[in-house]
Amino acid sequence: MSMQTVLVSVPSLRPVPRGAIWAGQVASWLQSFSDEVRAVLAVTADSARVRAAAAREARNRADLVAMARHYQCTQPEFAKDLFAAASHYRSI
Repeated sequence: MSMQTVLVSVPSLRPVPRGAIWAGQVASWLQSFSDEVRAVLAVTADSARVRAAAAREARNRADLVAMARHYQCTQPEFAKDLFAAASHYRSI
């Protein structure tokens, strides 16, 4: 029986992304805490989310005001509508 050598190219495995490693380490680190600490961390995360939403809403309102000032000379009625929208702006 004759032997043949076959060369096969196999792509190397991709390395694990750093973000996945970091997320796994954070998850295992959080699981090591007690229930009280996890509750405090959840409340802290929720308050940070609320602050970020408030900052985003203020930024959107400021964008509307800036756009209204831009159009104030050329399209005063449109600018008036933009100013009204900025004063009554609420994110959904």
